Amino acid sequence: MKHVGGSLAFQACLTGRAALGNGEAIMQTSMSGRSKRAIAVGTLATAMAGGGLLATASAASADTAPADNDHCVTNVATGQMRCYDTFPQAISAATGGQITDAPQSPAAAVASRSFEQRINAAGRQAASTAAPLATVTLSIEYDWNYYQTTAGSNTYTGTSGCDSDGSVEWMKNNLGDSWNDRISSFKGYNGCQVRHFEHENGAGTYTTPVGQNPSMMDHGGLNNQASSIHWI
Repeated sequence: MKHVGGSLAFQACLTGRAALGNGEAIMQTSMSGRSKRAIAVGTLATAMAGGGLLATASAASADTAPADNDHCVTNVATGQMRCYDTFPQAISAATGGQITDAPQSPAAAVASRSFEQRINAAGRQAASTAAPLATVTLSIEYDWNYYQTTAGSNTYTGTSGCDSDGSVEWMKNNLGDSWNDRISSFKGYNGCQVRHFEHENGAGTYTTPVGQNPSMMDHGGLNNQASSIHWI
């Protein structure tokens, strides 16, 4: 049985901007005849409160959404989103500090075979620890086509990567106001193929799961229309 994360528990930006959302309860769904279990975000969030994460988010002012050029990291298992000024800062956070020298340019990172190998290696190491809050990069989603440097990005993480059995490993049922109808290019990591949906909760038109799309405008794929994501 695969574990599937999926709801927005809360969003927070390191710059002091934060927004709190509602957690989803455990849900059962069927994908290709396989029963999937959604992680109880509320339970994980409660467990995290002991580490001060919920207290910090609650104390932050619920002010504005992330800026268009922010580089964010969203943990699909907990729903937490934190945003940073630079792409390297976001990658450092997404990999638990294992990669602190990512390229400044997202386009350069996507083109770098070495960067991909390091992201995947960091994911394998994190998953092997069996830590409940391990962060494994599932995909990096970009605001503009061709991973343009001046736009924002959102690195989605889970506690494990994807395998090759064709089943849904993780899902994000609501991308939230700051990333709804915004994604224009993406690349999957740690074995993940990515499927985008037009509406929340995997509804509406959807894309064929692929590992990378440099331009959802030029190559098809719901350019600026995605509202939920499955990692397969």
